[in-house]
Amino acid sequence: MPLAELSPAERAELPPLAIGGAVYSESAASRFVLVNGQVVHEGEAAAPGVTLERIGPRSAVLRWRERRIELPL
Repeated sequence: MPLAELSPAERAELPPLAIGGAVYSESAASRFVLVNGQVVHEGEAAAPGVTLERIGPRSAVLRWRERRIELPL
C-alpha cells in the first residue's frame, strides 16, 4: 500500500523516517537508502519496528505491523 493510503492515525504511529537519499543497483548488495542519517540495506531495520524489505528504482517497500508500505524515492 502506498504511504499516502495510511490513515492519519497510522501515520502518526509510524516511527519517524527521514529519507535522505537512495541508491538502486541491479545488485541487491549495492542497494541502500539513507534513513534518519543511517545507511540501511534490504532486510535491515530502518527504525524500531520497521524493516526495509525491498529497494526499487523509484520506490522502497517497508514492513511495519504486518503491512507493506511503499515509499516513493
